[in-house]
Amino acid sequence: MRIEHDYRLVVKISGVRSSADMRRLFGNGWKTINESQRAWIRHLLKLWGQHLGNEEYDKGEINILGRLMMRCEWSEQKGKQIEKVVSQLYCEGYRGEELMRKARDLVVPQSSAANIIALAKESDDADFMERVITKTFGRDNPIRSVARLRYCKCKSSQDVQRSLSYLTGITPKEARNRMEWAESILEGEIFYAAQRELKKEVLQNVA
Repeated sequence: MRIEHDYRLVVKISGVRSSADMRRLFGNGWKTINESQRAWIRHLLKLWGQHLGNEEYDKGEINILGRLMMRCEWSEQKGKQIEKVVSQLYCEGYRGEELMRKARDLVVPQSSAANIIALAKESDDADFMERVITKTFGRDNPIRSVARLRYCKCKSSQDVQRSLSYLTGITPKEARNRMEWAESILEGEIFYAAQRELKKEVLQNVA
């Protein structure tokens, strides 16, 4: 079996014994996020994966949700409002940039500083995510390879787990645990890294 680059890096996580060890070896500290924050970062990872991997997700809603959440300060309640607004507009026939503009007008206050960068294109947002991911993990970090397999190549967690078990000889349960740890690190790290970079963008645009 030919092992491609990302799988070659991912096998590094097979020897990790605990979530704490994985964070110490491949992360940047302990970071936790709530379910709304997790949903937001997954939307943005799908947007990133679609552009880098040329894969097709549901462009109509998934990308818009993540992109809108980039453009405003939001709580869990605000996240649910964004999801509801986008879903309603999608059902009304809005698509693509028209959907983005219409939803943004409804959920992002015009007075928000973040609205200054609200006209960024999908490709701009995907490039933003690539910069954040590479800066956070580096090109040889197996957590970045987990992200690439999951979102750029549309591999399910189960697919990667099976390959990890096959390539390294660890049990399916051990492979599942390691994937759960890796994805938890990926989502938590990228959420906070994206937040930091967005604040920098806003400050640069209002300066």
